[in-house]
Amino acid sequence: MTIQNKLMRGSNTIYKRYKDFFSKFIYTDFYLALVCIIVFTGWVTKCAPLGITLAVAISCMTLLAADDVLPLTVNFFSATLLVYSHNFDDYTKMWPLAIPLGLCFLVFLIKNGKHTFSFGKLFLPLLAIAYAMLIGGAGVLIKDDFMRVLPDFVILGLGVPVVYLFFNHYLKHDDKRDIPLYFAKTMMYIGLAICLELITVIALSNEPVRNWHNIAWDLGWGNRNPVATYLICTASMTMYLSTRYRQGWIFLALGIFQYGCLIATFSRGGIIFGVLSGIVAVIFTIIKAPDKKRQLLNIGLVLLGMIIFYLSVMNSVNTMVLSLIKRGMGSSGRTELFKEAWELFKAHPIFGVGKGYMGPNTPPSAIGVYFFHSTFFQVIACMGIVGLAAYAYFYIVRLKILFKNIKHSFNLFCLALLIGFEGYSLLDTGTFIAYPFMALIVIITLLLERVQTDFSGYVTPYNYSTPWGAKIVEKENQLVQKFKAKFKK
Repeated sequence: MTIQNKLMRGSNTIYKRYKDFFSKFIYTDFYLALVCIIVFTGWVTKCAPLGITLAVAISCMTLLAADDVLPLTVNFFSATLLVYSHNFDDYTKMWPLAIPLGLCFLVFLIKNGKHTFSFGKLFLPLLAIAYAMLIGGAGVLIKDDFMRVLPDFVILGLGVPVVYLFFNHYLKHDDKRDIPLYFAKTMMYIGLAICLELITVIALSNEPVRNWHNIAWDLGWGNRNPVATYLICTASMTMYLSTRYRQGWIFLALGIFQYGCLIATFSRGGIIFGVLSGIVAVIFTIIKAPDKKRQLLNIGLVLLGMIIFYLSVMNSVNTMVLSLIKRGMGSSGRTELFKEAWELFKAHPIFGVGKGYMGPNTPPSAIGVYFFHSTFFQVIACMGIVGLAAYAYFYIVRLKILFKNIKHSFNLFCLALLIGFEGYSLLDTGTFIAYPFMALIVIITLLLERVQTDFSGYVTPYNYSTPWGAKIVEKENQLVQKFKAKFKK
């Protein structure tokens, strides 16, 4: 055997060992936690070279080993949490890292894309929205205004459908895989990372609790409103996990913790719809729990823990509530925006005034879009009746997908999530933020579309990708059986 052949054989052996290990590792909690720890470390140290380098490194390792897009969801949806400031020069200087990331992404596309391509049920509705955005303001919008918001059209109108097509094509077909469990864990770890960032910002502000109502906590990637929107999504998925494990109280507590951090954002609309979403999610945990008595006990334990926590920090909590009341339930200028949107719709009912419109009631966003802070009013003002028709098509298809298997556990908790997200989007910009929010919503819809099995009940050894995980479940089952036998005696 020549030296060249020996080297090739050796390198193949190394890659095979690496792939055998890493292709299993990426389906464990350790991997999900590691990615979120990397993201939080880069954010809290405010060191873009550290955070982005480590994030790219773990992403490249995943791309080279994975035969499925599912493990990349945590990389994709947590990447935004790396942004710690509004100075993009801190990040653009890291552009050379795009080269190895792009090459690894290309390898992933080639080695995993050799199967029949499908557009999916949501593609045409997304295309209809893109068309409505493109012709919005026809006859009214001037060229300069359209060019100013062209990046928004590219990201929201074209980027979101591309994300949907990519995930649809590279999501591995396997009816036995507990995709909802893995996705919910992904959302949980991202939610905990968001909470850590929020707590860090609050702690470093040195602001007394009584002043919190005047502060829009800025995490870099978003202020209190985007943070609240994201936590609505992650907390709902965490509550779903409480129905999948006998130790459901752990996930109930982690879900309540995220809802608590949501309240600490002082985002009034986020709190209203977040609490509503949370109540619905808790009800669903009781309905879908395999052992309802155990679940009620878990809820009781979490409530007891909340009472103990409240008694230990009673003064701070009371001050926070009073500060929230002091903030009040004012419209923050939204009433004027809604009136403005309605007048624009009446003047231009067919195509609206386009997304390049600039009005007097609020400053434009960082990408130059004038937000009316409401899904409905944004659509009628910017896209008119054409936009209403496109979005109606979009929502009808989504709801049909959701309610087709509404008795399934995952569908119910996605319903709780959407109650919070869509409700809050009636008062904020969530529906028109391409990344992470609309990308996340279309991916959730895709999972609902693809997963036709009701993954409910306590997890089995199959759901663990590691031998020790299966042994843990097996040992636990043995202990439960022994306990039941003794109880009968």
